[in-house]
Amino acid sequence: KDWKDRPERKPLILRGARQVGKTVSVQMFAQACFKDFIYLNLDDPEHEQLFRKPMSLEDFAQIIQLKFNKSMRDGETLLFIDEIQNSIPLMKLLRFFYEQRPGLHVVAAGSLLEAKIAQKGFSFPVGRVEYAYLYPLDFFEYLAAKGENEVLAYLRSVTLEKDIPAAIHEMASVLFNEYLIIGGMPEVVRVFLAERNFTALHRIYNSLFTSYLDDVYKYATEAKVKYLTHVLENAPLFAGQNVTYEHFAGATFRSREMGEAFDTLEKTMLIYRIKGTKDTALPLIPKRKKAAKIMFLDVGIVNYRLGIRDKLHQLLGVSGLNEAFRGRIAEQIVGQELLALGEDSPTQIYYWYRDVAGSTAEVDFILATGDRILPIEVKSGKSGRLRSLKEFVSGSGIKETLRIYSGALRKEKVQIDKIGFDLLSVPFYLLPRIKELAKLFGRA
Repeated sequence: KDWKDRPERKPLILRGARQVGKTVSVQMFAQACFKDFIYLNLDDPEHEQLFRKPMSLEDFAQIIQLKFNKSMRDGETLLFIDEIQNSIPLMKLLRFFYEQRPGLHVVAAGSLLEAKIAQKGFSFPVGRVEYAYLYPLDFFEYLAAKGENEVLAYLRSVTLEKDIPAAIHEMASVLFNEYLIIGGMPEVVRVFLAERNFTALHRIYNSLFTSYLDDVYKYATEAKVKYLTHVLENAPLFAGQNVTYEHFAGATFRSREMGEAFDTLEKTMLIYRIKGTKDTALPLIPKRKKAAKIMFLDVGIVNYRLGIRDKLHQLLGVSGLNEAFRGRIAEQIVGQELLALGEDSPTQIYYWYRDVAGSTAEVDFILATGDRILPIEVKSGKSGRLRSLKEFVSGSGIKETLRIYSGALRKEKVQIDKIGFDLLSVPFYLLPRIKELAKLFGRA
């Protein structure tokens, strides 16, 4: 809606992996805010064949009039071009919508957009389009979908000055653990809320993952399919872990082949590589030779691929899941929630490391926000050592640090080996507010 009402608006490119809800979101937007809606689905051969050759805006308008019996009216019509990567002529036409029809609202989307563009050697007209990013539902969106409006309103109102009652903390933790099991894919959430049955979700996960594997053939040459398929099948098994390309997941493939496969899958937004940095001040520069930490699109799919989801729904109590999710699943969900903060540009996330003889340390996430750096340590339980944060503080002079964990929201002063720093401990269920809470912490 902000984009709709901006006078200097450009055609909007909606980015996101397949099945995160791009098409439905735009359809709901059109119904709520426009008198008319023109929907082109370029995965539909009948639509795609209309736009295979270069054309002018006048040609385009005539095709729309004759094929769909509709006129494009500035301020009243939303034109939505779905899977736009299937038509280079329409991608090129976006600049002319901006230059010649700025009053018309144009949205384009494509699940395989960047991968197909890289394959075809094409790029969008610089300065003529703008972007928005869509991800699986975050925890607050899950609460809204479930109708937990009072819990959601309370969590949105929490401040650093008042303790969260123990009963509310446990209630929110159990809800988060439920979300942690099923994830945020819209169809999965819809089916779960309709049937309240974890077992019924298996076919949905299976269908989603199979569709991702089938998509590989749409943006890869036959020679590269095997590399992409191998990475896609195995990346969820390594979510939250540092990986090297050479012999990834036991394959005989070389580093170059695996690196290119990771590059391509990152363009489809199915995986994200969190790269290591030694920097403690902006700008954060990733170290190319340091192994990246892998995040997959959605924690529910990770649980499905690990084969642990069916066991976990028996452990919905807070303490049970603390133990079951110790380690990498905790990092996967934190990374996933941090990425979802990037609505108009991708969130830039790193991890920090120091690797010198006799002294190694690693902080799970480093988030650059504005002119600040937020070091974030993830602990699956309610406690845990904070020595890596201490090493970061010692080398950077930054005194404000964050911990994501299963305990209550609190701020405290910590001293380890004569190194003192301020620590904000944030429960997992407040992750969607992490930037806001960090800002409040900085003012305290």
